[in-house]
Amino acid sequence: MMDAESDALHFLDDDADGVSVKEPVWRLMVIDDEPDVHRATTFALSGVKILGRRLEFLHAYSAEEATQMLCKEHDIAVVLLDVVMEREDAGLKLVKTIRQDFRLEEVRIILRTGQPGYAPEIETIHDFDINDYKTKSELTRTKLYATVTAALRAYEQIRKLDELAFYDRLSKLPNRNKFLDLADARLQAGHCENDAIAIVDIDDFSEINDALGHQQGDRLLQSVAERLKTELGAEVILARIGGDTFALMGPASVMEPVRVLSLFRQPFQVQDDSMVVTATLGMTRQLSADIGGRDALKDANIALKRAKKNRRGSYVVYSSEMGSDIRERVRLLQNLRQAVEAERLFVVYQPQVLLGSEEIVGVEALIRWRREDGSFVPPDRFIPLAEASGMIVAIGDWVLRMACHELKRFQGLGLPDLRMSVNVSQMQFRHPDFMQKLESALQDTGINPRQLELEITETVAMEDADFMLETLHSIRRLGISIAIDDFGTGYSSLSHLRQLPIDRLKIDRAFVDELTQEVTGGHIAAMVIELGRNLKLTVIAEGIEEERQAQQLRQLGCHEGQGYLYAKPLLPDQFVEWVAARKQSQ
Repeated sequence: MMDAESDALHFLDDDADGVSVKEPVWRLMVIDDEPDVHRATTFALSGVKILGRRLEFLHAYSAEEATQMLCKEHDIAVVLLDVVMEREDAGLKLVKTIRQDFRLEEVRIILRTGQPGYAPEIETIHDFDINDYKTKSELTRTKLYATVTAALRAYEQIRKLDELAFYDRLSKLPNRNKFLDLADARLQAGHCENDAIAIVDIDDFSEINDALGHQQGDRLLQSVAERLKTELGAEVILARIGGDTFALMGPASVMEPVRVLSLFRQPFQVQDDSMVVTATLGMTRQLSADIGGRDALKDANIALKRAKKNRRGSYVVYSSEMGSDIRERVRLLQNLRQAVEAERLFVVYQPQVLLGSEEIVGVEALIRWRREDGSFVPPDRFIPLAEASGMIVAIGDWVLRMACHELKRFQGLGLPDLRMSVNVSQMQFRHPDFMQKLESALQDTGINPRQLELEITETVAMEDADFMLETLHSIRRLGISIAIDDFGTGYSSLSHLRQLPIDRLKIDRAFVDELTQEVTGGHIAAMVIELGRNLKLTVIAEGIEEERQAQQLRQLGCHEGQGYLYAKPLLPDQFVEWVAARKQSQ
C-alpha cells in the first residue's frame, strides 16, 4: 500500500521527561479484512499530529464487526473503509448503514480498494457524502497523510457549522432543530413505547431579566440547564428550544412531571445570588413511530399553554381532547375569515332604558355571526379568536362605522337624544390608528359625538395608567362618553378609577343574576351602584330578564338597564318596529 520511498513526514519528538499529557485526539476507524492494511495504516500515521491533535485508531476486520463497534463508539472523525471485504458490496452497504441507520452525518468516509474493478458509482459517492475514494496502491504515506488531513479538516468544519446551526451557544445544549432531529431518530427507531416529550418553561423569566439584567438571566438559564442535565441523566435528551424554554425526551419514569418540577424547589446559585424560580410543564406521552418529533413537540406545547393558563407552576399532560379543541379553534378561525369576506357578520342593537320610566335612552351595538346553514356561532366563541388573530381591529372598526350610520337612522324615528354604545376591544383601543379612525367615522357619518359611547372592559381600563388617561381624555375631548363594561369582574384600583374620565359603570349580568339568589342576595350589584353614586357616575345593569330583578335594581338606585325583559338584540328593521310598537302602546 505504501511506497517504500515515500516522502518524509514530521513526527513529534517524545517528551524529554517522559511525562504524557492527556489531550484531545482524532478518532480514526480502519475497516478492512486484511490485517496488513491495519498495520501499515497505523505505522504510517502513528505519532503524527494533525491539526493540533494526535490520532487514535479503532480497528474492525469486517463490516459486521464495524457495525457492532459503531453502536458503541462515539466521536469517530474518519472511517477508512475497504470496499470489498466479506462480500463484494460489504463496504458500500456499510456506508448506507453509517449514513442512513446510524445517521452519522459528520463522520468523514474514505473508501479504499485493492480491486479497482469494484469502484463505487459516482451516484453512490455523491448520495452518501463520501469524502474520498482511493486505490490502496496510490496511497503513499504522504498521500495518506494528506487525504486524512483533508477529511479531518472537513470534519472539524462540519462540527463547527453543526454547533452554530444545531446547538445553543449559551447553554451548550441542542437547539430546537437538533432536538427535532434527535426525537425523530428515537421515534423511528421504535424504542419510544415508554417515552415522553415535555416542555419546561421558567415562570416570569422576563421579569427576572428586567429586574436583574440579561447577564444574570443568562447565568440563571445556564444553571437551570446544568441541573436538568445532571439530575435527569444521559437517558433524557435535553435541549433549549426558546428563551426560557427547555425540551426533554426520554423514559416517562425518569421524566415524571412532579420529579422534574421538584428540581426547581432548591434555589439556583447564580454567582453570589441564590435565586428561587418556579417552572410550568407540558407533556405528551402519546408517542409512536407514526408520529414525528415536530407533532409530538406541538402536543407538548398545547399542554404547556393549558398549564400556563390554568395551572401555573404545575403541569398538564396532553390528551387527544386538547388536540380536538385546537383543531376546532383553527377550523373556526378559518371559517371566521371566510365569514368576514362573505359578509356573514352583522350588527344587532339591544335597547337600553331608564329603570324608573322605561323610557328608551340608548342601544348597544352587538356583533353576530350566522353560518350559511342559518345557525349562529356564539360571540363568546368567535370574539376571543378574532382578538387572538388580530382580526378584531378590522371587525371592530367596521362595527363602529355601521353603528354610527344606524344611529343617524334611528334618531330620525323621533329619538334625537338616543345614545349608541359600541364595544372596543383592547387590541383595537391600543392600535396606533384608533383615534384617527374614530374621528373619521364621526366625520363621515355626521353624528353628534355626544350621542356615541365607547365601552371598554374593566381590565382594559386598569392597564397602563398613563396611556389610558391620555387616550380617554382625547376621546372625551371629542365629546364621546365612556363606559366601563363588565364592572366588578376585574381588579379595579379605586384610586385609579377616580382619575379616569368615565361616565357610566355597567354591572355585569352575573351580578344581576345574583339578585334572584337568596344566598348571595345581589351584594356586589349593590356595592357597584353605591360606588357609582359616590363617584357621580350613571350605573346601567345588563342581562335583566325578570321584573323582580328590575324592581330590586330600582330600589338599589340603579339608573338604567337592558335585557330580555325589555327586548332582545334586534336587527335595525326590528328595532324600528319595536320603537313603533312601544309608541302605540303608550
